[in-house]
Amino acid sequence: MCGCAKDIAIMITGIYENGDTDVHYDYCENLDDGRGFTAGIAGFCSGTGDGWMVIEEYKRLTGSYGDFESMASALEKDATDGSDSTSGIEDYCSVWEKLGKSDKNFQQAQDNIRDQLYYDPAEQASNTLGARLDVTQGQLFDTAIQHGAGDDADGMQALITNTNESFNSDQPGDSGNTLNVNGHNVDEIVWLKKFIEVRTADLKNPKEKDNQGGNYWAQTTYRTESYSYIIDQKEYMWTSSTSAKLDGCAKTFALAITNIYENGDTDFHFDYCENLNDGRGFTSGIAGFCTGTGDAWEVVQKYHSLTGGNDKFTPMDSVLKQYAEDSDSSTKGLDNYCKVWEELGKTDKKFRKAQTLMRDEMYFDPSQELGAKVGLQLSISQAQMYDAGVQHGTWADKDGLPTLIEETSASFGNDTLDGNSGSTLDVNGHKVDEITWLKKFMQVRQDHLLHPREKYNQGDNYWAQTLYRVRSYEYAIDRKEYVWTDSVKLLDNDGKPVCIRCETAKCPAKQ
Repeated sequence: MCGCAKDIAIMITGIYENGDTDVHYDYCENLDDGRGFTAGIAGFCSGTGDGWMVIEEYKRLTGSYGDFESMASALEKDATDGSDSTSGIEDYCSVWEKLGKSDKNFQQAQDNIRDQLYYDPAEQASNTLGARLDVTQGQLFDTAIQHGAGDDADGMQALITNTNESFNSDQPGDSGNTLNVNGHNVDEIVWLKKFIEVRTADLKNPKEKDNQGGNYWAQTTYRTESYSYIIDQKEYMWTSSTSAKLDGCAKTFALAITNIYENGDTDFHFDYCENLNDGRGFTSGIAGFCTGTGDAWEVVQKYHSLTGGNDKFTPMDSVLKQYAEDSDSSTKGLDNYCKVWEELGKTDKKFRKAQTLMRDEMYFDPSQELGAKVGLQLSISQAQMYDAGVQHGTWADKDGLPTLIEETSASFGNDTLDGNSGSTLDVNGHKVDEITWLKKFMQVRQDHLLHPREKYNQGDNYWAQTLYRVRSYEYAIDRKEYVWTDSVKLLDNDGKPVCIRCETAKCPAKQ
């Protein structure tokens, strides 16, 4: 794997490690997972030794430990002892974050150790197997990052061995590459599916004690589920892109646009909380998680899994659980709910991570999977699926995203190629231009916003006030902004054009 394919593998793992595709050289926090501080582009840990290796590499490149000098002896001892103690290294994260932001040598040190410890061993393991597909090599790299590349009971090599031992006969497939496993011919994708199965089982029940802290690994099966999705899409080789998810700038735009609809600007309002009196109880956080629909309770449970279960939401658990089970919009017994949500949302990294994980698990990932089943390829279509998923839900009730998609596709009984999107869908055996399909989808969605079928979506006629979520996308379609790269222009909640940019990109000229 090289060039763009390596970059894609690194970005996918970046999503799992930090929630996006950016390279977080300055990331640092204590996850309370028995590994001390976790930091940098590959989750280097002060308690496992790889964090110390980065600092040693930094010294090799610069001639000194720099701002780590006062902590060097404590860090070396923690690495040698495998200790998760943070005593004597209290300033570790502040130094890591500062150097990670701007020091090119520190960034290079991280790149070097990531490749030395994880990428290179994963590539060597892939070559030993005879694997040739980028998706296999990408999964092995991600495994090496999380499990380690060694041969301990949870390590990448142990998982490979366990996978190989399961094959005692030839296993054909359609990947185009065959591995020699124990003298048997095994299709590479058949092997990879088995490897993912073995790794998922290990995530749920790690063998090594130091991987069992807080049941944290069991919360990360999205690392294998995402690759299973790529396999289902038959995206075996990666050239310029892979549709594991709408990602990079395009994902940033999709999230930011929905943020405008939810909170009035493009920021991520982890601390947002209020009662909209729309029949859903309190609405809060980055995806409008509601106490009356159950998704807020899912966030709180995810937060419990990251904190160990004894945090400021714990006294409200029984009430939140009951309202979630009953789809009850009552706020009785939740007097401190918004106060706690706002407080944690401002500063607590674990609470923010819980929201990000549940947003993707409940809305982003399912919306992209539903769109992929239709065959959607354009950024604007995939982003509209996400926004509809957030507002309507990704489940199959009478107003849910699956229902909207089903009603849209059912309306096509002939080839409809009157669009110019460059992407053609197979809908009920007919060829349909993707933008033509998207326009119909938005008509269907608008009808559900004006006339919700489910009673709990009818509160105070609130949905009918949110037609801007459709009209904004219609504006982008009129501008033919189908594929999003550097910037995109849509309408805000007041109908005014707003440009969303990726880093330093310029916005398109007015039209």
